[in-house]
Amino acid sequence: MKPSKPAIRATAVCLDLPLLGDKVQETERGGSRSVGGRLTRLIGSRGQVRALDSISFELNHGDRVGIIGRNGAGKSTLLRLIAGIYQPSAGTLAVEGRLSTLFTNRIGLNERATGRENIRLAGHLLGMSSAQIETLLPEIAAFSELEDFIDLPLRTYSSGMSVRLGFAIATALDPDILLIDEVFGAGDRSFQNKAQERVRRLIEDAGTLVLASHSSALLRRFCNSIIWLDHGELKAFGPTDAVLAEYELSVASKQTNA
Repeated sequence: MKPSKPAIRATAVCLDLPLLGDKVQETERGGSRSVGGRLTRLIGSRGQVRALDSISFELNHGDRVGIIGRNGAGKSTLLRLIAGIYQPSAGTLAVEGRLSTLFTNRIGLNERATGRENIRLAGHLLGMSSAQIETLLPEIAAFSELEDFIDLPLRTYSSGMSVRLGFAIATALDPDILLIDEVFGAGDRSFQNKAQERVRRLIEDAGTLVLASHSSALLRRFCNSIIWLDHGELKAFGPTDAVLAEYELSVASKQTNA
């Protein structure tokens, strides 16, 4: 029986991040301007960015949801919030189920550990027994196409090799909720096809998918609904074709007026 609670429920979620580095200038009227999100106030002589602003949505188990928006819209930030890497500055976020992440960087992987050791570590973090991990390990190693590199430290891997390993781990451990951030470009065409087929099988098993991507074609293939973010705000949330059509029209309009 599927859980009765929503897989993910966000209620008026806000996330404020300090603006590090160079000092920023306050506008004449003290208003906000976009800096990835929106500049909300000055802390001394430094700024604070509201990366996500009053985001509310509810995802049920088995939903396949895409996140779209221009660079700096908050797509990756929202994924990291759901993953627990960030905590909300305001509002509430509830996640029900075993969660696995696949992001474009090496979050969750140990640079000093070998590929094989990273597989075992990830399995233990997800509550798997040693026997379960050892059963899955050969399949994960084969899928990642690392061959002898599986027993070398992660710091010796190229970025593509790291992403392939992360993808193989995240999708082999049967999570209830899978978060993916722009990873289908890793590897050659053969691996990209394998990755998309693996996600398709996960979807058929009714796992909840949240996929951030710039590719409308990819989102149309995998997702039944779309979250459109703009400067950290929820612009739209609804059926895939309807939201993507609105988003694409907005992008085309801005390019025409540029």
